[in-house]
Amino acid sequence: MGRSKLGSSNKKKKNKKKKSKVGREKDQTFSDLPSDLLKLVISLLPLKDNILASAVCKSWHKVCVSLRAVDTSPWLIYFPKTDESYELYDPSMEKTHSLQFPELSGFRVCSSKDGWLLMYNANTYQLFFFNPFTRNCIPVPPLWMAYDQRMAFSCDPTSTNCVLFTVSYVTWSYITIKTCCAYATEWNTFVFKNRLPRNFNIFEQIVFSNGAFYCLTNTGCLSLFDPSLNSWNILPGRPSKRPGSNRCFMTEHQGEIFLIYMYRHMNPTLLKLDITSSTWTERKTLGGLTIYASALSSESRAEQQKPSGIRNCLCLSVFHGFKRTCISYKVDEESKICLKWKNHDPYENIWIMPPQNLLDLPLFDQHL
Repeated sequence: MGRSKLGSSNKKKKNKKKKSKVGREKDQTFSDLPSDLLKLVISLLPLKDNILASAVCKSWHKVCVSLRAVDTSPWLIYFPKTDESYELYDPSMEKTHSLQFPELSGFRVCSSKDGWLLMYNANTYQLFFFNPFTRNCIPVPPLWMAYDQRMAFSCDPTSTNCVLFTVSYVTWSYITIKTCCAYATEWNTFVFKNRLPRNFNIFEQIVFSNGAFYCLTNTGCLSLFDPSLNSWNILPGRPSKRPGSNRCFMTEHQGEIFLIYMYRHMNPTLLKLDITSSTWTERKTLGGLTIYASALSSESRAEQQKPSGIRNCLCLSVFHGFKRTCISYKVDEESKICLKWKNHDPYENIWIMPPQNLLDLPLFDQHL
């Protein structure tokens, strides 16, 4: 009899444990998913669903943002001539966002870096940094600029290390360089002896890398300005280009400089700079790197995942023979893919890095 009661008691305890376990399982939600499984599921989501999933809870938000940082690609922003409606194109989603920026009326874009644009008004000589995702503006001292004059800045203008740079004036004897920082009241001016060959006309590309500004002329000469030393040097050697080149792009990735020459009737040429020997070598592969090139400023990033298929590519906003079409050129396969975005002028669009967490930006809520 005692054994029977004991057996019954044990059975009741087992039933209680079973019921409590079932209850706990019923109380579990998606937020209780193991982190490895959660990462696997979210890694398969497109950007729009990733942003929506990040609002579920803190743990999901952390995973979504970490994965989004890996997959974020630059967007292409187009500046119209006639109205205040601007287009931002996301190549990974092949989607366009239309936005209104009345504060940019009369301004043209000069450069882009770290999610910021440098804007210039040719009538008032006014300059300012502008973030299209937050609408924040940072003033810069006014400066007269020629239409074909190039400018570049070293990093996010909210940083105290940000340096804005331009080659403002060139004669046969001297080169005048100007620099300043955000919120400055005046420009710093430096004059150097012109040791460049006399046959160059303009500086086509300016890239900041390794703590210095690399300036490429239309004839292929590369100069270097070090803002920490205020020094100007001409690097030996020139990149080789084939006859018929009609445009070039220059960018950097983790201290390495890349140069792309475009041609009318042949595939692009990709060159990489050897910093030590100052020589250029042709590359047949990007090794997983993706370069987003535009006439005024280019971006690059290493694709760690391939949700969009944009990997080992040159994403070009200008391509002769495919005017008004954004081109994705796969270097390894030597093939071109026309993306679903139309552009009108090479100097009216530029690549820009979006913020990692677009969910925090109410500006985009209605467009995602």
